[in-house]
Amino acid sequence: MKQKTVRGRLNRQEDPKLTVCLKKTKDHLKNMGHTSLSTVLFMVALTGYSQKKSLNFHILRNGNKIGTVYFSKTTSGGIDSLKVESTVKTKLVANITGRALENAVFKNGILVQSSIYRELNGDEKTNKQHRLDNGQYIISKGKKSGVMKTYPITYTMLSLYSKEPENISKVYSDNFETFLVIEKIDAHKYKITLPDDNYNYYHYKNGVLSLVEVHHSLYSANIVLVNN
Repeated sequence: MKQKTVRGRLNRQEDPKLTVCLKKTKDHLKNMGHTSLSTVLFMVALTGYSQKKSLNFHILRNGNKIGTVYFSKTTSGGIDSLKVESTVKTKLVANITGRALENAVFKNGILVQSSIYRELNGDEKTNKQHRLDNGQYIISKGKKSGVMKTYPITYTMLSLYSKEPENISKVYSDNFETFLVIEKIDAHKYKITLPDDNYNYYHYKNGVLSLVEVHHSLYSANIVLVNN
């Protein structure tokens, strides 16, 4: 009776996806003649149960939608995989179509690899990778590579989509290959100034990124959360 009470309490606290996973594993173990809860939990741990969250944003300029940003984060076994995909189509002096894909992988909170790819009107503008190797980062750009000995990197520009930078003073930019200062402007509002003197404001609500104000020398735009 006591074992049933414990099992019931655990089930009420579990994530629905984990509950399904537990049920399937438990049914499989019953066929094998093993039904203890500890064994079930051990088997679930071995399968590498993962969690995923995603955010969708619209890019607005002068109140008009000119693009989209999609962010996703997958967590499994101490590894966090972050991904941002964005597309833009607008007109400044001429028609502009842009696409970007950025990835970052953290193991136990430390960046182990990342990549950034950007193209404008079909032409490649940025294609760069970071890889952790023996306490330093190898930065590859096509056939060229270099070494950055700053270690560890724990918070990058992609992390801004995943976690509000409370008590975090600097963020690493893969694009500029340097750390940037995070300036707290107001409650849940932060400013990051880029090396080219452009700057962005990041707004958070309940710990979730809700708005990015982009201030560029040639234009301004807002990246607005539409669902989470």
